[in-house]
Amino acid sequence: MKPKPEGEAGFTLLEVLVAFMILTLVVTACLQVYSRSAEAEARARWSEQAQALLRDRLAAFEALGLAPGQTQQGEAAGLRWSVSAGQPATANASVFSERALVWLTASVTDPAGGLHTASTVRWRGELNAETVE
Repeated sequence: MKPKPEGEAGFTLLEVLVAFMILTLVVTACLQVYSRSAEAEARARWSEQAQALLRDRLAAFEALGLAPGQTQQGEAAGLRWSVSAGQPATANASVFSERALVWLTASVTDPAGGLHTASTVRWRGELNAETVE
């Protein structure tokens, strides 16, 4: 191998352009991974907050004062929520007393547009059952 003359030391323009293109591709891929990671982290955070709010709203249905057929809505910490109370399709109005079954459905919408829902069946009056005869 012959040594290069003194005027030809260094990289050629083509080598520099190829290296720059490779660097650009690597940086672009890293930024895309970071962006997706940040989006996933934000969705996970909103989902966690939404699940906590769902549990809170379903647990507090007695305090909300919902009767079958009623819906209550609100907003908390940037999350929109609603809780709906339902009744069994086979029951008539006289069946619902202080201790009747109530179907509850709660939904929370996060700022990213994600919808989180949960449902449960509760006894109306179960939290204050000692006052019901």
